Amino acid sequence: MARKSDSTLDRARILDAAYALLDEAGLDAITMRALAARLGVQAPALYWHIHDKADLMALLARDIYAGARPTAEAGTPERWLLALGRGLATALRRHRDAARLLASASPNRPPTADEAQAMAQPLTDWGYSVEQALAAQAAVISLTLGWAVYRGNAPMAEYLSSMFDLDAAYDQGLVRLVEGLTART
Repeated sequence: MARKSDSTLDRARILDAAYALLDEAGLDAITMRALAARLGVQAPALYWHIHDKADLMALLARDIYAGARPTAEAGTPERWLLALGRGLATALRRHRDAARLLASASPNRPPTADEAQAMAQPLTDWGYSVEQALAAQAAVISLTLGWAVYRGNAPMAEYLSSMFDLDAAYDQGLVRLVEGLTART
């Protein structure tokens, strides 16, 4: 197979190839060497764009989270948080082992104050403090991620599904969590 020039590499192409590996072989199969082979380059060519495997995992996680965030005006904090949870649940179903990836990836750097403010913005517009907004989002993400781990474990999903509707139970739990997070006293 002819090698592609590493001058055509960019982060988007690298992430696309990493997702393809993830979907085909799972999280454990993603190595810098396997990724380089998929892209038709030598592994050192990747290091111009990605520092190491931990950086790659952080970039994949950030991309999944970004794709799950509601982009349209939700109307209320409740609707926005529900859209966040449901969007993340959908994003996690798109890729094999995505829940494991999010549960194990470490951020590649601390957030800046501007990034934290931007993440909180949808809820701060409704009067939440930055801390309250981020904590509410973290609760929704935690529930969704935990539920996706159950869904990704085929024996556990089959076991639970024999007793109740797994997807309906997640949505009911999400609604109850959001109701509690947005209740005003």
